Amino acid sequence: MIYLDANIFVYAFFKPKKGKILSDKIKWCKKEAQNIIRDINEEKNNYCISLIQISEVVNFLKNAMSWENLKTFLMALISNASIEIAEVPKMTYLNAIDKMTEYKMDSNDISAYIIMKEKGVKEIYTFDRKFEQFPGVTCLPPIPEHFQ
Repeated sequence: MIYLDANIFVYAFFKPKKGKILSDKIKWCKKEAQNIIRDINEEKNNYCISLIQISEVVNFLKNAMSWENLKTFLMALISNASIEIAEVPKMTYLNAIDKMTEYKMDSNDISAYIIMKEKGVKEIYTFDRKFEQFPGVTCLPPIPEHFQ
């Protein structure tokens, strides 16, 4: 099982403003994210995402998609048989809040790590390398050294 971070969906679907030049790293991230989305849609693996990360996706994409497209996207995500949607109990989120200063991360990302631990998930699709600080976590896809 692979955990899905919100930024995979943001890179895949967010459209830059007209005339904005994207850096080579962002172009690479967008292409990789689109490949990951294709694999998710084809149910090539088993995945997990929490309602918190889904909420983050909505908050970013509500300004990049029409309401109809966002609704269609969310329904496809939630109904995808290869994706487990994890709920986040209040105590899990409180635990994440408590660890913010220790990990120098926001509580949403820490809650993702806590869920990963609880479910025995060792891999996460993300472009956020802060997850590498957690023991036993592998961030996918590997980012080429010239972009790090």
